[in-house]
Amino acid sequence: MASIGQKLETKGVIMTLLSLVLISTGCEDKIDSPAVNPSEGKTVEVTLDLGFADETDGYTLSAPSTTKSNAAAFNYALQPRVSTKGVSSLKPDKLYNLEIQQYDRSGKRIGGMTNAIAVQEIGSALNLTLVVDPDCQLVIVAWGSENTATRLGTTDNLATVQSKKSIDASTISSLQPGIQADMNKMPYVLHLEHVCVESNTIKSIDGEDKDVRLLLRRLATRLTLDWTYSYTDYALKQILLQSIPTNYKVVAVPDKDDNTYPSLLDQFTTIQLTPTEIGVGKYSCWIPANVRGTNPAATSQTYRIKSNAPTGSSYVDFIAFNTKETKKKLSYRVYLGGSGFSDFNLYSNTDYDYTVTIKHTGLPVNDRRVTIIDPIPASENNNNLVPTANCFMVAPGGAFCFNPYKYFINGAVTENILLQSWCSTEKIQSVKVLWQTKENGDVGDPVLGIVNSSEDHINIVDITDNEDIEKARIYCRTAPNTTGGSGAIAAYNSKGEILWSWHIWVTDYAPDAKADVSVDEPNKRVQKYTYGGKNQNPMMDRNLGAMAGYTDVPSNDLERSKANGFHYQWGRKDPFPSTYSKAATTANGTYSITVYADKLTPGMLNYYQPDGVSYYVRNGVKSQVSIRTSYQNPTTTYSSGDTWCNEGNANLWIENSKKTFHDPCPAGWCIASKVNYQSLFTNSGYTDSGSSTNASSTMNMKNPSTIIADGGVVLYFENSTSGRSTYIRMTGYQDNFNSFIRIAGMGNFWCRESGRTTNNHGYALAIGADNKAYNISSGWSRRDAHPIRCIQEREQQ
Repeated sequence: MASIGQKLETKGVIMTLLSLVLISTGCEDKIDSPAVNPSEGKTVEVTLDLGFADETDGYTLSAPSTTKSNAAAFNYALQPRVSTKGVSSLKPDKLYNLEIQQYDRSGKRIGGMTNAIAVQEIGSALNLTLVVDPDCQLVIVAWGSENTATRLGTTDNLATVQSKKSIDASTISSLQPGIQADMNKMPYVLHLEHVCVESNTIKSIDGEDKDVRLLLRRLATRLTLDWTYSYTDYALKQILLQSIPTNYKVVAVPDKDDNTYPSLLDQFTTIQLTPTEIGVGKYSCWIPANVRGTNPAATSQTYRIKSNAPTGSSYVDFIAFNTKETKKKLSYRVYLGGSGFSDFNLYSNTDYDYTVTIKHTGLPVNDRRVTIIDPIPASENNNNLVPTANCFMVAPGGAFCFNPYKYFINGAVTENILLQSWCSTEKIQSVKVLWQTKENGDVGDPVLGIVNSSEDHINIVDITDNEDIEKARIYCRTAPNTTGGSGAIAAYNSKGEILWSWHIWVTDYAPDAKADVSVDEPNKRVQKYTYGGKNQNPMMDRNLGAMAGYTDVPSNDLERSKANGFHYQWGRKDPFPSTYSKAATTANGTYSITVYADKLTPGMLNYYQPDGVSYYVRNGVKSQVSIRTSYQNPTTTYSSGDTWCNEGNANLWIENSKKTFHDPCPAGWCIASKVNYQSLFTNSGYTDSGSSTNASSTMNMKNPSTIIADGGVVLYFENSTSGRSTYIRMTGYQDNFNSFIRIAGMGNFWCRESGRTTNNHGYALAIGADNKAYNISSGWSRRDAHPIRCIQEREQQ
């Protein structure tokens, strides 16, 4: 008897599939058998016998191991379950809301149930009509006793089911493992990837009849932590479960390259234990599976550190505060996974029971799993004075300072007369972190860092001489050892109102604002658009705020999303999030999402609070406001009619051929003009398409037939058939205060010029992959939020 669902080793990668117990020989070796076309519509009735699989003990998934370091500051161990007959092995007493659907090899639904069965006895025979097919897929779900809404359905293909059908973690987190009624609510799933249906039987693809029970697996992972803490003058005050998937995907989608899941583009969250829970010394919870793979570099427990953990690996932060100086902290990081040092996988239907012992006599300076936090003010040892702009580019761990009352235009320092006028009666009184991102969407560390407390942010941002226009300095220091991201700091008056805010772009990207040629080195790359005999300044190779820039199509969805950057309403300096997490697509490959004003928006890049843990929920308002009001609310989008602004200012981004105080680009850079994009069009004489947003002109395009599949377009800018190119992501855009549309179908860039009606519209480069409309148009509403690319500011005319 073979079991499809035990570990399979394929090309050196260990993966675990959902359990299917079948009578078979050599079945594991044939798991990837080629597809065979099904019979044309012939159906047969088959009999199934369904049950629930026993949960797996995480301790047994890999070779148990113990720490190899006697000098470790703390130890933790994955423990074997005391008993397989205890409350943790309690299962539903029946199959509740049972649904079975059949899909062919391509994922097209070809048969199954039209309605779920409310209650099915375990072990009782179930008759089901299926389509004859020598190699098809079955998905069997017992949704739980109270889930009457979520279904696989009869209209979606398997890919759509995998991307759309999920269960919010909150519906499972409250279930108690020792209470039968609660466990009856637990979803159980079985995905049979290779099944032969013929002659009233279900067989393995090797041809043996199925005559034993199919065992569904619990959707949830069970995590239990048991800890003790002992270190003089420190007390354990905070425990955080980090990089935990937010939702339970009903049918997992392992990555084609490394078999990890869920996607890093899905949403993740942090579970923060309460003081009461910390005081108990033990905690248990249900969490979604998070399979991140293995890394042989983790050769001992002390090498299970951030640099060796695959991106997105779940971990627990135990944070102890100094009892006398609360700014001083010790953070102990425990990466979760199997009992083998290299294993960072958390599987469904599996129990992981950890004991953590933290005990040492001196500061653990040699243990890389421990972060010693002894913050200093951002102003200390920080004399890196830089020109003032609305965006600062700084490397991870970098520090800088600037004069908030000044501004840098075309190589010269000038007075920020707008801010100074708002400070005529009262100068800046305080500065704080406003929001920040993590390194990779919802996983990784916050890129600005974690503030000392809700009121004390001086370890990240501080101000001195705030009353002196000439001497004032705002100091900022970003978190070290991150891969980069973005954040915002804000200056406040005594009423707590924001006077001004600045975008902190944390990045290793350091383009030269003065070089007059294209540069190809990735971290310094700039691109001089010259097709059609143009001679203009080089541009950045990426959207403002993007995590990466590319010259060709990135290899996967995660890398493509790093090219998104931020979006801006025309004339405003403040960045708004782009899409990031995956969402379901329409038939033509595009999709839209509703932007919420009072909660997180699925499918968007999440902002985080200064504590690096809590979400920052931005706002959207259906109204027009003054410039001053928009600056007081830099994370709020406004829109009514075609614009957000009720002052009718036509020159927010350019005035007298110069950059203005509203330009969102870093010092030495400014928003590109409409003329700067003309080199991307095949017609060297092309200027623009007037007010028509649906006009189309031929572009110097490398991938015209695969734009939507590639998530963006590759455009040559030196000549039409070869040479240097740039990748433009199809981010879609926010077209109103509560909607984000044409995601994966359109990529736009704002230009700095006013549009057809000077106070309501603006120029934009528009690349409509979904409607085949490519142009530079003056008809875009200023309420829209589009990405931006920056061009060297010098000698802009």
